[in-house]
Amino acid sequence: MVIMTLRLYLEDSYIRSFKAKVLRIDNFNDLFHVTLDKTAFYPISGGQDHDTGIMKGLNGLFKVVRVEELEDGNIIHKGVLDGYINVGSEVECSLDWDRRYKLMKMHTAAHIVIQSVKKYFNQNVNCVSANKSVNGGHLDFQAPIQRDMLSKIEEIANTIIRENRPILIHYMNFDEAERYISKFGESLDLYLRKHTVKGPIRIVEVKDWIAIPCGGTHVKFSGEIGGVKILKRESKGKGVVRIYYNVIE
Repeated sequence: MVIMTLRLYLEDSYIRSFKAKVLRIDNFNDLFHVTLDKTAFYPISGGQDHDTGIMKGLNGLFKVVRVEELEDGNIIHKGVLDGYINVGSEVECSLDWDRRYKLMKMHTAAHIVIQSVKKYFNQNVNCVSANKSVNGGHLDFQAPIQRDMLSKIEEIANTIIRENRPILIHYMNFDEAERYISKFGESLDLYLRKHTVKGPIRIVEVKDWIAIPCGGTHVKFSGEIGGVKILKRESKGKGVVRIYYNVIE
């Protein structure tokens, strides 16, 4: 399948509803897969959980329960169809906004906590994996984080949240992005492979705090998060420590 899906969420994370054209419908074990020409539904990716919501056609209602990205770059919306929707028809789509907005807060909070850990140790430490869901998230660091450090890391993060810093989106080529994020102690080597990069790189910056390549959805200002609570730490072996966090709304 030719890459067709336009990702509306990349330009505006606050889109709650939109209209789109149905390009394809498949049925797998009573779970329908719908492909649209454009979408604001975020697919599970980069450790961020997927959106949910509904699509309305003239003769059917489609409940979106999972969103995934295919290898060819298209996005499929999996769910249950009541009635029928035709290929080529237009549908009105609405996101479960409470879920999306919580995920936006969780993702921006993750970026802030990553840099808070680095500031605590006053050196670059790698965050090697991340997960953000509506029920909480975790971050894995190659750093000797101990239980008695968590309150200070949390305090650093909440200071940035209270300062209500703007979240900026930049599009840069590989070399420009590498130079820009290096000012924050980051390197594209941790996130991307140069030979696989096609087109501009999307950089998400919490102003003057952290800037990294990211395709996720984020709030516009750090103050929207409310606050962050670091819940516990857990050793994952081989020098990796996981910290669990959630946002305080």
